[in-house]
Amino acid sequence: ITSLQWGESELAGSVRYRKTTPPLLEVEVSSGSLSLLRWENTDPESAEKGKKESDESGLTKTARSSASLIRGILLSPSKIFSGTREAAPGDKLFSNQPLPLDALKKNNASFKGRLDSLVSSVGTAKDLTFDGSLINGHLQLKSSAASVNQGTGEIDADLNTTTVPPSAKLKITFEKVYGRTDKSTYPRSGFASLTSRGASEAQLAANLPGVAYLELGRGPMDYKRSFLFTGDLATTMFRALMPGVENNEPELECGVTAALFEDGMAETPYGFVARTHEANLLGTVKADLKKETMQAQFSAHSREGVGLSVGSVFANTVQIRGPLTNPSIVPRTTGILWRGWAAFMTAGLSVVGESVIKRALASENPCKSLKKDLRKGLCTENKEAAASPLVCGS
Repeated sequence: ITSLQWGESELAGSVRYRKTTPPLLEVEVSSGSLSLLRWENTDPESAEKGKKESDESGLTKTARSSASLIRGILLSPSKIFSGTREAAPGDKLFSNQPLPLDALKKNNASFKGRLDSLVSSVGTAKDLTFDGSLINGHLQLKSSAASVNQGTGEIDADLNTTTVPPSAKLKITFEKVYGRTDKSTYPRSGFASLTSRGASEAQLAANLPGVAYLELGRGPMDYKRSFLFTGDLATTMFRALMPGVENNEPELECGVTAALFEDGMAETPYGFVARTHEANLLGTVKADLKKETMQAQFSAHSREGVGLSVGSVFANTVQIRGPLTNPSIVPRTTGILWRGWAAFMTAGLSVVGESVIKRALASENPCKSLKKDLRKGLCTENKEAAASPLVCGS
């Protein structure tokens, strides 16, 4: 195929169909661009209404199921990092609907090649190579991109539907990737190694062990597009933490955190730190992925020696609690948690975690302090983190 055009996509390569049992589809892409926007803008539930199962061929069902399944694998563990959405009361972040696993056993496939560009709602990847297979219900995919939103990235995903329950593995690394908006922002680098078992997004999240690391670089801090909270909540939180922030967008200098997952629980045992041109921010986050609830504490302290007037000096704390899809700020009048920021920030942390937070608070640069503690602790205790040059390299 020298040129296959469909909508905004144009591909070149070869396709071979083998009438085996089960059928085998071999796809190799030599060049071209692929846009996923057409699929992403389609509501799967609406598309299926009034459509009989017999209307689709076996290969079409497999392709649709594979795409949906990869999306489920990628989004389920990472939803708490990629951003919560506005939700109605009682709405769930992780779907209980079974993933379309059976369709993956009806056809085999191999797919490899190179794309000049891959466009989706989360960004654009350029010079992307991929190699994957679907053999008897076992889906494997490896891919890397020389450019992802001005940075680089690679992913290794594995889904085995022949195990009981089905098992999934995901390893992802990205460096200096910018946000998906055109507006100037800061670069993000990260690493995650996650495994799970389950037949739905909810089951995958509830059985999730693993580790994730996030590092933020210098740039304008668009706090309204927080990676963890909705725009309204993030705005309220940062206005409480940093007085006057609505009049002067903060400039982020750095940010670091690491999260551990075990039996459906997620926490930042070493805390979260960030540094702007006016303040040092620290925080801790815990989430129950089974109950879909979370609690977080954040503290902001004005930096010394940056030319602030006496009236600009501040030290504020905020607690956030509630469902993952719709958390809210806890009023200051609801308990003794507000009696002192030091006790407040370290409440519930281990002795190691408490000492890390206190060292970060006392440090001139909390990012450097936390990274040093991560290399002493996480890099000696977690094999997956230790193997990552981004997390534990020199």
